[in-house]
Amino acid sequence: MEGVDRLALTHIKINERDVDMTEERAVEAIVVCGVPGSGKTTFAHGLARRLHWALLDLDTLTNPLFQYAGGEFLVDVPSPGLNVRASINDIRYTCLFDTAQENLALGINVILVAPFTSERVFPEAWARLTEYLAIPGHRVHLAWLDTPPAEVVKRMQLRGAARDIKKLKESHRFLTPDVTAPPRVAHTRVDGLQTPTEQIEHFFAEFSGRAVLL
Repeated sequence: MEGVDRLALTHIKINERDVDMTEERAVEAIVVCGVPGSGKTTFAHGLARRLHWALLDLDTLTNPLFQYAGGEFLVDVPSPGLNVRASINDIRYTCLFDTAQENLALGINVILVAPFTSERVFPEAWARLTEYLAIPGHRVHLAWLDTPPAEVVKRMQLRGAARDIKKLKESHRFLTPDVTAPPRVAHTRVDGLQTPTEQIEHFFAEFSGRAVLL
């Protein structure tokens, strides 16, 4: 590679800061959770774009195969147990966790997007997730989209997605008090009624002292 500046291959600028790409850095994960229609996907996309982290969405990773296999209407039922979801949904989450773990092992920061119902309701389920990711628990951060149930239903009606039809007919099954209550583990609340830009700025304000969020 004659004529190539080797320094340019190992050093880049992020937010006007020189970053040594050969330096081993501790990886981090942000877990974005919330009920369907809460706005977690839009928020996560903005976050990933700002941070340049890998975005791993449960639906994107697993929905095509799930639907091909004839996936039924599933709702995460909060449970602290190991088999916390319907069998197919449990496998979907395993795919998400395995993909996240593999990226983290390669030194790539990740943002995970899914309802994470059990993980936010039961501390033991959250502890199991952080252990699965194989990085220190303090490097796994939970962001919760707090969106009023009435707004959630309104958004689902407006987007008219096929996957929402049964949920709208049986909204009481996934908008229960347990599911809509704040997580029972440490988290950052994100106001689901704010604009995406406001949400991102609020989230970064919570982490303003952390050097990892370049």
